[in-house]
Amino acid sequence: MLELNDAELALSHDGEVVFQEPGVVSLAGREPVFGAAALAVARLHPRQSHSQYLGRMNADPVAPAAPGIANQADLVYRHLQRMKAAASLGDDEPVRILVPSASTPEQLALLLGIAQEARLNVVALIDAAVAAAAATPLAGAAQLVDVALHRAQVTKLAVANDVQRQDAEEEAEAGLMRLLEGWVDAVADRFVAETRFDPLRVAATEQQVFDQVHAAIADAAGQGARELVVETEHRGEVRAVGLPWSALWEKSRQRYERLAQRLNPAAPVLLTQRAARLPGLVELLREAGHETQALPAAAARDGAQSVAATPAAEGGVSFVTMLPRHAGAAPPPAHPLGTHLLCDAVAVPLTDAFDAGRCPEAAGAAFRIVKRPDGHYVLPNGAASVTIDGHRVDGEAPAALGARIASDGREFRIVRVVEG
Repeated sequence: MLELNDAELALSHDGEVVFQEPGVVSLAGREPVFGAAALAVARLHPRQSHSQYLGRMNADPVAPAAPGIANQADLVYRHLQRMKAAASLGDDEPVRILVPSASTPEQLALLLGIAQEARLNVVALIDAAVAAAAATPLAGAAQLVDVALHRAQVTKLAVANDVQRQDAEEEAEAGLMRLLEGWVDAVADRFVAETRFDPLRVAATEQQVFDQVHAAIADAAGQGARELVVETEHRGEVRAVGLPWSALWEKSRQRYERLAQRLNPAAPVLLTQRAARLPGLVELLREAGHETQALPAAAARDGAQSVAATPAAEGGVSFVTMLPRHAGAAPPPAHPLGTHLLCDAVAVPLTDAFDAGRCPEAAGAAFRIVKRPDGHYVLPNGAASVTIDGHRVDGEAPAALGARIASDGREFRIVRVVEG
């Protein structure tokens, strides 16, 4: 299975990743250099570095050209060939490709033509967001956020027994490369302020800064240090600065806010691992009142297994935008779900994402109730004080039928109304 996200192109076999690298190529030498090696010289040879070809998926010319490479489609072809060879993929071995939700029919048709030229036996194109959500406990509406090199993407989903794509939007301002540019600038400003040395004036030190910032963002586990330390070496002198993780968040805040404007506040937000490890994105979304859930790296591969387990479509390639939800994706609730929130003597019907401020005479109530397949959860709005049965809620907490929820001096109860 091939995941066609140019931030992390990945080829897997039986659920295990056998090849992974970014969708970047450098044409600075006699032969094209792809992946991490190309990214490592992108600041040294910027005019010969290309990273748009998988996102564009078109026949626009490459300038300057190189032997055997005249346009963007040629770069896609050469990269697919490279991945096939690196993974020792046979010509007859079926390949299923996880594609971005916002891919156009023209892009998918070109992709299939290039794959055929590269002798890849493509049997299905699968919407990556649908696949990622298929193995996740959900009910009703949902939305998934993913990030690629030059755009972020929001996919709106409908979830019942199946997961189905409803719509997809892109936000170019929140692409990984633009975010990295901002973070590199922030690091450079700190170097100038503390050492009087501007690493962006020298290609070699600019590349050093870029490499370290990119590596820190890619290492989700390493973000626990909450500080980014970057070193440069120039003419035998080593300089180092530290930047709080929060400074990266603030540098990207406006870009994150543009992305957040594309989200439905009433539906939970799923984030791929690529999106969840962006500094401050999850925190900003939660501040804005969104319920968020970070998905594991293998979410899309796991969700697409129902396609992988079925025979390939005879006489053509299937394009999958709806998948059955995995049997284990929606555990039954531990307790019966409520239907209403009782405010004083008034019962207000609960929705999948309910704001308690809707209750009559309770405009000051500062919490939300979210319905998930395994029960109801209470989420305070911002830093508001909310308790369940006398216990303060930090972040979120499950609430069973009859639980006493207190906020702004008022008490609420989740109840179940049964029609006789």
